[in-house]
Amino acid sequence: MDCSFAMYRFQRERARNHKKHGFLTYPEFLDNFYVRHKTRGFKLFLKLLKQYKDQVEFAVLPDHQYNRMRTLKKAYPEINWIFPLHRKSEIEIAHDLDVEWVGMPHRRNWRNYTIMEFKELTNGFKKWYLGFWNERKPYILHYFDGFDTTIPETYSGKFGKIWLTWGKATKPSQQMKTIEIFELNIINFKKAIDGL
Repeated sequence: MDCSFAMYRFQRERARNHKKHGFLTYPEFLDNFYVRHKTRGFKLFLKLLKQYKDQVEFAVLPDHQYNRMRTLKKAYPEINWIFPLHRKSEIEIAHDLDVEWVGMPHRRNWRNYTIMEFKELTNGFKKWYLGFWNERKPYILHYFDGFDTTIPETYSGKFGKIWLTWGKATKPSQQMKTIEIFELNIINFKKAIDGL
């Protein structure tokens, strides 16, 4: 299973930690910034795609922008493009684009189908979980061939906590730098993934 962490340019040291444990990160995985910027992020996405074109392995196609999807897929055929499926009816577009990967958004309100419907709809495609954050049901990752998440980073940076395993985290017992907490979170996350 391919696992990626959505990372940004200023996090080079964190990216090295990801790679050390076998995870993809920026720029090997390039998110399209839809969640953060909606369509306004396309210029930044395109700029980064051009800048790192030889390093990008996986990238998320721009949500709901089908002509741009075609153009990007044609311009960068070596990239594993992930089609973000929001509506069941979009599966026809994924077929038409001849993509290998179809992604399911984590947020339920951003899609009109269940995980089981996604599994059935995407028969014949590789499946990607976009923005995985389901700590209560991590076993659902078995339905997917790849995913991206911010779990280790969010727990260390936003919450200042050591992520222990699914649904469990704790504050450090002694003073620790954020990067040290993050390193522990990556190690614990790898163990949790391996244990599924």
